[in-house]
Amino acid sequence: MTSDNYWDHVSDAASVSRFQRNADAGESTISAETVPENSSLLDFSEFARECPDKLFELLAHLRVEFQELFYEYYVLHKSQSFIAKTHGFIQTRCWQNLRVIEQALGALIVLGPHPSEETLRPVLEKAGLETTEFGSLTSMIVLYSTTQDYTKVAKSVKAPVPAIRKIFRPAITTLLASDDLKASAVGAFLRNLTHHASLTGAGLSRRCRARITRVKTARFDAPSPNNSPLTSYGATSMLHDTPWMMFEISSECRMATITPLIQSYGKRLFGKKAAQIFAPLDAAGELQFGYILARSTSASMTRALTRLRGISDMAAKYNSDGDLTGVVTVPDADVQKLIAESTHDSPHAAKVGDFVRITTGDARGYCGLLRSRNTVQVDFPSGRQFIVTAENDALEVLRIPAAKRAFWGSVDGASERD
Repeated sequence: MTSDNYWDHVSDAASVSRFQRNADAGESTISAETVPENSSLLDFSEFARECPDKLFELLAHLRVEFQELFYEYYVLHKSQSFIAKTHGFIQTRCWQNLRVIEQALGALIVLGPHPSEETLRPVLEKAGLETTEFGSLTSMIVLYSTTQDYTKVAKSVKAPVPAIRKIFRPAITTLLASDDLKASAVGAFLRNLTHHASLTGAGLSRRCRARITRVKTARFDAPSPNNSPLTSYGATSMLHDTPWMMFEISSECRMATITPLIQSYGKRLFGKKAAQIFAPLDAAGELQFGYILARSTSASMTRALTRLRGISDMAAKYNSDGDLTGVVTVPDADVQKLIAESTHDSPHAAKVGDFVRITTGDARGYCGLLRSRNTVQVDFPSGRQFIVTAENDALEVLRIPAAKRAFWGSVDGASERD
């Protein structure tokens, strides 16, 4: 953030109550005369909760990748490090972009989405910036806001293309440092327009466009929540139809006691390796058949569950001499039926084609379509995509009309649940 003075004013100007009052009164911008001194910073998270329709209307005036960053940070509350990783840039750039976005939203609140020459010229004249060696700065800004092209502005005022940027950049710095609310807003407005802009054509620079498309697809897992009878580790899609082994628990153990131990030990044992543990429970919350079922990419690793105190034995086959000849396994198809009965019979269970919110894992909070039994596809306006391998009980079905669906939920801020 270039100037705290900008936020001293805009934080109050964009406060939920003030914006609501002005909007109800039919005013689209904020009057500088009505803004008292205020030292607090604008809470966009609160703004998103209290006035989502108004905030999302403002966001529509920002470029697509800035909208995505805002929703991920302020609505889904993702960390800057996570956002940077999934967008393919360093965390510092994430922080810089968020500052530009915040200032741009403040400018939209103060000036409106399309400030006219009549709005801009008095501000620039007061700041001593209106007159340049190539004519009116106001005219240049209005033309650039329409064309997003330095070359067209340069041609209009008969100036070298680099000269326009050399006029804009110091003007932005001066305006953002101003104590005047509208001057700071004009600086933020112009900074947003020119951030990473191309010097040779319309739109963004080639380097910026390449950075936006650097990460097209990211993959995540959404494991079952801790209270589920099914616990998954790693990329379970790698298990395919691997059969399940059977483990008997000690007679003195109850599932409420041993389940957290199994989940904790399983996390240490399997780590990020693909594995699943399933405990079919009856209505009383105890084992339905007396056995816990488990599988992984390594049979020896799965058998290591017998080391856990509370698991007494593994189902196995022995010859007449008492020698071990093999382990008892259950086909995956049979176990999947049991899993379906315990996790899919609910009327709230997700079905292929449903629009769902992911509730666990790194992709928690994102929304997308359930493309197959355990694959969620999250689509972003910029063309990015998340592919999430998710357990059904890690999904929340959202009843949102197709036209209003977005990767953060609903475009109008609604969060209807099944």
